[in-house]
Amino acid sequence: MGQKHLTLGDRVKIETLIREHYNLSDIANQLGYSRATITKEIQRATNHATMGMKVSTRISRRMYNALEAQTLADQRQRHKKLAPSKLTKRRQELVKDYIINKKWSPEQIANGPLRAGVCFKTIYNWVNRRKIKGLDYYALRTRGKRQRYHKRALSWSERKSLYLKKEDKKRTTHQYSIDFRPMVINNRNRFGHWEIDGVESRQSSHLLLTFVERFSRYAVSMVIEDKSAYTVSKAIERFCQKYKGCVDSVTCDRGSEFIALQTRQILNKNGVKYYFAHAYSPYERGSNENFNKLLREYYPKKTDFAKVSQSELNESVMGINTRPMRIHRYMSRLQAFKRHCQYRNINLATILN
Repeated sequence: MGQKHLTLGDRVKIETLIREHYNLSDIANQLGYSRATITKEIQRATNHATMGMKVSTRISRRMYNALEAQTLADQRQRHKKLAPSKLTKRRQELVKDYIINKKWSPEQIANGPLRAGVCFKTIYNWVNRRKIKGLDYYALRTRGKRQRYHKRALSWSERKSLYLKKEDKKRTTHQYSIDFRPMVINNRNRFGHWEIDGVESRQSSHLLLTFVERFSRYAVSMVIEDKSAYTVSKAIERFCQKYKGCVDSVTCDRGSEFIALQTRQILNKNGVKYYFAHAYSPYERGSNENFNKLLREYYPKKTDFAKVSQSELNESVMGINTRPMRIHRYMSRLQAFKRHCQYRNINLATILN
């Protein structure tokens, strides 16, 4: 509407129309600006005249002076030109490094331990306006777009298999259903309860088995050769042994590798309770689903997990575990996990090596 900035002529008209008892909506319509622009203009001039003291709208209109308002506007413009830019060379390097290499979000950079000295909205503006060379919104986690999820169409054999559930599978999933999981676990009020899932690859039988602790969101991942019950149960046993004292329960989907007797025997042997989520309910394992999405930033679809080493995977997972999280008041998953391990007097040296 109209010009971008008010001119001295506009301000004189505002003062004249106020004297003639026009209301702010009529003034805005005559000048071609929004009512909010006229209101803010009067408030800025009035706040300066009253030294910041609040006055009524009627008094502020009477106090409005076009020449004084123009002088204030000129001062603001000079200050903008003289003020040094917040986008220093150091901040450019820091923001670029943490977004591209460490995959932090602007909010994590602004509010996390870096304390970049600017708000996250400013960083978003720099990125969206391409103020930093070699960095644009495509480097952000969502690529500048909201993610849309589409359900994949099932093949005839997949649809048919949904109705071929064995009685023992039904009995097991019902007996250890997530419906029987205590409320203290559901509410994330207690440490030591994990979610398990797998990230598969179409290029080979290898997959990533992922574990996420519900309270701290600390994550662990293993490269395994296939999703057979034998392989998965052995991986779960290694996990339980390494994180002994930190694992009270696990929640997983209804995959045959998790329901298998061998897997459940391993969990029972380690004193770990287990619960099965409802079918087609990934939101019941939200922490794990979120972590898997973050892990896909390092290993996008069509990645052959047979070519991913465990040491490389550990490095990627640690990159996620050390990012600050708003839910932890911008502490990292690792910091939250360490704190609760100390509460239980658990030796961290054996766990984190």
